Amino acid sequence: MPKHTLGTEELEPLFNPRSIAVIGASNIWSKWGFSTYASVLDGFGGKVYPINNQEDEVLGQKAYKRVSDVPEDEPVDLAIFVIPSVAVPSVMEDCVKKGVRAGVIISAGFAEIGEEGKRLQDEVLAIARKGAIRFTGPNCMGFWSASIDLKAFMFPLPVKKGPIAFVSQGGNVGSAVLTMGYERGVGFHRYVSCGCAADIQIEDYIEYFGRDPEVKVILAYIEGLEDGTRFIEKVKAVSAEKPVIALKPGRTPPGVRAITSHSGAIAGSSDLYDSAFKKAGVIRVYTTDELLDVAIGFLTQPLPKGNGVAIITPGGSYGVISADACASLGLEIVDLAPETIAEFDKIFPPRWSKGNPVDPAGNRDFIAYMQAPELLLKLPEIDSMVFMGFDSFANFSAVFATISNDLAGSLKKIFSDFSRLVPEEGVNTESIKETSWMEELIGKIVEVFFSFFGTSDMSEVAEFTKRQVSSSIISRLRPKLEKQLSNVVRSFEEDSVENIGERFGKVFDPLLQVMLLNWVEIYGKPVITTSFNGQAAVLTEMGHYAYPFAEQAIFTLSKLLEYKKYLDSLRDLS
Repeated sequence: MPKHTLGTEELEPLFNPRSIAVIGASNIWSKWGFSTYASVLDGFGGKVYPINNQEDEVLGQKAYKRVSDVPEDEPVDLAIFVIPSVAVPSVMEDCVKKGVRAGVIISAGFAEIGEEGKRLQDEVLAIARKGAIRFTGPNCMGFWSASIDLKAFMFPLPVKKGPIAFVSQGGNVGSAVLTMGYERGVGFHRYVSCGCAADIQIEDYIEYFGRDPEVKVILAYIEGLEDGTRFIEKVKAVSAEKPVIALKPGRTPPGVRAITSHSGAIAGSSDLYDSAFKKAGVIRVYTTDELLDVAIGFLTQPLPKGNGVAIITPGGSYGVISADACASLGLEIVDLAPETIAEFDKIFPPRWSKGNPVDPAGNRDFIAYMQAPELLLKLPEIDSMVFMGFDSFANFSAVFATISNDLAGSLKKIFSDFSRLVPEEGVNTESIKETSWMEELIGKIVEVFFSFFGTSDMSEVAEFTKRQVSSSIISRLRPKLEKQLSNVVRSFEEDSVENIGERFGKVFDPLLQVMLLNWVEIYGKPVITTSFNGQAAVLTEMGHYAYPFAEQAIFTLSKLLEYKKYLDSLRDLS
């Protein structure tokens, strides 16, 4: 059956319904109707009607035999189908009779099983069209809508609210990315598992997400498209304003065969999809990790103006790996001019690397190490920076956990004194005109931390502190920073000496994150960071994200540059 133009307003009953009927809702915990109904009830504030032709109640709520049995004065916006595929046509007829406006067909057994299933799918689509019902699926795993706290999943999934929208033709991939995002502190505004996409197409969802001001980055897992031209036309209009990132499998014959049996989609040539994505401005990635990595890059970094890269590394081996990764992705490791090398000679010991990547070779002067990024970022030939191991400086809890009891006792006294200056919990510090406790605290934290790394020049420490506390980033993030610092400082008085070192590390972490954000704001260039030991990454409350490995960070940087070149090409055409 041919597709017709879909206005984005037609998706409103799907993502913002006032009332929902769960068809197949069940009291039997081992059935999908049980877990789907329970998932819908978890957060959604509107009316939910369980539909079960054998039960009078489901989970304590009055059940109805049919959707049309719901009282006439109680409209149903959305119907979720969790019933055998053969029963879907007659129930869709009933939904048309009731005036349902949108549907989600979780049921499997349609186009993915062959010609018989495709005929059944076409029948359901024809019935839905009679009632102007737009639906997602069949053979899908549901969706999430942050605007109404609706988790219309086959089974409960952890999900965090945020600025990403995601349409996935595979339910397992979709739920995995959603869960990975939750674990990494990354949130979604919309998510939909579209399955066989019998009615609403992937490009329709992308178009809808593109017009939502809450959505900043759009993700897609695509197994196949019915109309490549339609996809290009619709998505091109979106990608000119927001990045669209796609994971497209099927680069091998076995992968193509697996796609046909999974979603019934026409996989097509991988090269053809590359061409279509390029025309539509879609950024293609190849793994679920890359899907999230690149999305986070777009959320946390500006776009680079060119391909010139500087690398700072706490060790030579990481510098080698980073240089290789940059070169393989078309990024240029910029040669440092003699005058720049002379500047580094003044702050680093003679054993430093004398070039890019910049390796201070174990220098413990932290002031010098934090001066290096600015020496590089101010250079016009440097378009972005990769700071290897930054997260190990910005996550020193484990290091400070090993300090001596004497030093821990001193820290306990210092910060217990500060705790008396911190406003009481719950007090709105923005309303206090003279709030100097945070600036004093930052100065003391910096002094202690730098002395640990061998920086003893107090005038340098004071100047460094002054620059940090006067930054516009500090002003903008002040409420978040005050909350983090005050919560930790208040605990110093009650904490045992054994925990003081780790506690101090947690006080210092957000300060370094703010410093990095300050560099990004001042110079308008990406500063991509990594951990030192491959530890799991989490997007912090400050908005900092350290990639586990150099390859992930640099791949992300290359995709930011790819999108910048695409936008530049659009401007050239205009």
